[in-house]
Amino acid sequence: MKNFVLTLALTLWASFGLYAQKRLATQGLTLQFDSKAQITSIKGLSELMPANMKAHLIRIKQGSDTLTATSVRWKGNSCRFDFGQGIKLTVQSAKKKGYLRFDLAKVEGESKIDAVLWGPFPTTVSETVGEYVGVIRDAKQAFGIQSLNAKTTGGKLKNLDGTDPSRGTTATKESFGASLQAFCLNRNKERQMTIWNGVVPRAHVKANPEEKIQGSAIALFATETPKVLDVLERIELAEGLPHTTINGVWSKRSPEANKPYLITSFTEANIDQYLDYCEKLGYNTLYHGHPFKTWGHFELLPNQFPNGWDGMKACVEKAKARGIRIGVHTLTNFITTNDAFITPKPHPGLMMFCVTKLSRDLKADDREIYIENPEDYSRKNSLQALRIGDEIIQFAGVSEEAPYKLLRCKRGVFGTKASAHTKGATVGRLVDHPYKVFFPDFEMQKEMVSNLARFLNHTGVGQIDYDGHEGGWGTGEGESGMDYFSEQLTKEVRHELRNGSSRSNHYYWHSSSYLNWGEPWYGGFTKSQGHYRYKNQALLKRNYTPNMLGWFLLTPNTTLEEFEYMLARSAGYDAGYALYSQHKNFVGNPELDAIAEAVRIWEEARLGGVFSEEQKALLQDVNREFRLKKTGDQSYVLTHFDKTEFELPNLMVQPGQPNDVSATVDSKTKQPLYLTLGAVGKSGSIKKIILDFNGYETLEIEADLPPNGAVIYRGGDEFIIYDGKGRLKKKIKADTKGLVLDSGANTLRLSAEFESGADLTLKGYVRTPGKTETLKSKRPQ
Repeated sequence: MKNFVLTLALTLWASFGLYAQKRLATQGLTLQFDSKAQITSIKGLSELMPANMKAHLIRIKQGSDTLTATSVRWKGNSCRFDFGQGIKLTVQSAKKKGYLRFDLAKVEGESKIDAVLWGPFPTTVSETVGEYVGVIRDAKQAFGIQSLNAKTTGGKLKNLDGTDPSRGTTATKESFGASLQAFCLNRNKERQMTIWNGVVPRAHVKANPEEKIQGSAIALFATETPKVLDVLERIELAEGLPHTTINGVWSKRSPEANKPYLITSFTEANIDQYLDYCEKLGYNTLYHGHPFKTWGHFELLPNQFPNGWDGMKACVEKAKARGIRIGVHTLTNFITTNDAFITPKPHPGLMMFCVTKLSRDLKADDREIYIENPEDYSRKNSLQALRIGDEIIQFAGVSEEAPYKLLRCKRGVFGTKASAHTKGATVGRLVDHPYKVFFPDFEMQKEMVSNLARFLNHTGVGQIDYDGHEGGWGTGEGESGMDYFSEQLTKEVRHELRNGSSRSNHYYWHSSSYLNWGEPWYGGFTKSQGHYRYKNQALLKRNYTPNMLGWFLLTPNTTLEEFEYMLARSAGYDAGYALYSQHKNFVGNPELDAIAEAVRIWEEARLGGVFSEEQKALLQDVNREFRLKKTGDQSYVLTHFDKTEFELPNLMVQPGQPNDVSATVDSKTKQPLYLTLGAVGKSGSIKKIILDFNGYETLEIEADLPPNGAVIYRGGDEFIIYDGKGRLKKKIKADTKGLVLDSGANTLRLSAEFESGADLTLKGYVRTPGKTETLKSKRPQ
C-alpha cells in the first residue's frame, strides 16, 4: 500500500511538472506560461502585456486556417505542442545573456504544415514602433524580437510566398498598443503558387530542404531603451548573425556608415580625375553607377575597363592609396539577357511560371506552339519569353479556343538555338522585369552570389547597393530570398563590405550599413521626392538605421543655395546622401568651388557634433534655409535666412481690376534679389509672370510653368526655369541691373497670366540673411 501511494504521488508530481505553469526568465525579461503554454505575462521593467490577454508562442498555418495546439507538454525547457493530425512541434527554449532563445528543434507531420507563426507577442508599449528592426519602445523600456536565421522572417504572413511590400510588420501598432511577430514558411515541398507580391501567377517553386521549418528560431528581449543597440549587437555576435563593420566598428555605430559618396562613371583611363573630384568634395567613396556589361557573371564594360576585373582592381588600388573606397552598382539577382546564364544555353535554374507541356511535336521553324494549358498565357509581361529545353522563345499571344497555341513566336532568341521538341516536352514562361531581365530560382541564385563575391574578392571593391533587392522575391522564397542573397554575399566576401538597399527588411537589418533611395533623383535638390525622403528619416531613426537622404543629381545649373538646402537637411537628420554627377557637369558648373567648400564645411560640422538638438530640429524644417561658414579650426557661423512669402491665386476679377500680389521686403544691407517662384496646383500652366520692383523696374518672364514648375533668380542677368520634375527647362536673359535690394524696405509686386481654367496658384518668396549663430565643435576632429 505504501509503495502504491508513493508511485501515485510521483506520477501526480510528474504530471504536474509536465502540465503546470512555466516561467522563463533572463536579464530584463520574464515570460509566464499557463498550463496550455500560452503566455500570460511579459515583464520588463514593468508588466508589458495588456490586461486580460494571452499570447501563443507558436501556431501553425494550414492553407487558410491558423491552428493552435490541442495539448502541450513541458520537459525541462523544452515544450512539445500537439496540433492533432499527427502534427507535433518541439520548441527548445534557452536562457541567454539579456534574451531568451526559442528554437523549433523537432517537427512531426511536416508535410501537413504550410508555415509556423511565432507570436504575436502583445504589449502596451507603443510610443515608438520599429516596424522592421522589431523593437517597440518608450522613453524608459523596450521590447524586441529577432529572427535568428534567414528562413525565419520577421513580420506578419501577408502573402503565401512570404513577401511583404510594406516597410515592415515585425513590429506593428495595434488597438491595445503594439505587437511583435515572425513566421517561417515550409519550403521543403514543391509548390505552385503566386509569387512576388501577387505579380507572378502559377510559379513553379522547387522543394528547398535548406528552408524546412525545423531550425526556425527567434530571440525575445526586454531592456532599458538606451541599451537596445547593446542587446542587438550581443544577439548578433552570440547567434552568428551577419555583423558588418566599417574600419572595425559595427555599422550601426560607425560614423562611416552614412557618409556621403560620389556616384559617376569612372574608367581605367580617367580614375585619377574622379578621385580628384572625390577629394575636392571631401568624400571617401567613389561609386560606379553602371560598370557591368552583364549581370549574372558580372563582366565589366570593355570600353570602360579593357582589362576587365584586373582593370577594376587597379582602380581600387589607386583609390585605396588616397584613402578612398570604390563601390559598384548592380541589381542584386537581375540577369541580363546577354549573360552566360542565358546564352548560348539557358541555365536550368531560371525561374519559371505557368508551366505546361507541348500538346504536339514542334519543328525548329514552327511559329505556332501548341500547349496543353493556356491559363495565364494571355497575361503580358516585359519579355514575353518562355523556355523549352535549351531554347528561349518569345510569343505575341495565345489562341482563345482549343487546340490552344501560342502565336507569332520568335524562335531561338537571346542567342539560344531554335530546335525541334517532342510532344510532352516541358514549357514554362520565364519570370522577368521591365528592366528586360530574368531571374534565378533559389539554387541558381547561390551561383549568382558566388559570382558577385568572386568579383568583389578579386577587385577589392568595398561597397555595393542591393538595388532591386526585391528581385529575391522572384525565387519564390519571399523575404527569405532577399535575406539569403545579402547574408551569403557578406559571408563569401573576404573584406568589409559597406552596403545599402532601398528595401527595409527585418533580417537584412543585420547586414546593412544604411538604407538609401535612388529615384527619382533627376530633379533639383528641392524636388525629386525631397520631402518624401525627409519623412523617411523618421522611419530610419525608429529602426536604428543610419540616416541617408537618397541620391541627388549635380548639374551645371545646380546652385550653391540648392546644395545648401540639402546640406542643412543632412546636418539636421545627421544623414548622408549620394551625389550623382559626371565630368561635364563638374566642369560646367560655375559654382563648383563654392559648392565643394560648403560640402566639406557642413559634413565636418555634422561629424563634429556642432549642432544642438534644437538646431537640428530647425535644420530639418523644409521651409527654412541656412548657410554655414567656418571661422576657425573648430568654430562656425550659421546664418538663418528670412523669407518674405507671397501667393497669387488664379482669381476671376472684374474688367480693369489687376490680379496681383504685393510684398514688402526688409533688407539689412544692399544686396542682389534672391527670388523663388513656383506653380502649385493640379492642372494648367502659368504663361507669363510680370514683376514690378520698387516701382521703377518691370520685367516680363515668359515662364510657361506647369504644376510644380519653378522660376529661380539668384542675381546675375538670367532667370532659370524648371519643369514640373525639377529639371532645367530654359534660361531667360533679362536686363536685371535694377534687381538689387536697397537697405531698408523694398516693394515687390507680381501679376501673372494663367492659362484659361488653370488650377494653379503662383507661390514664392524672397530670401534675405537673418540672424547668425556662432557654433563650436563638440567632438575631436
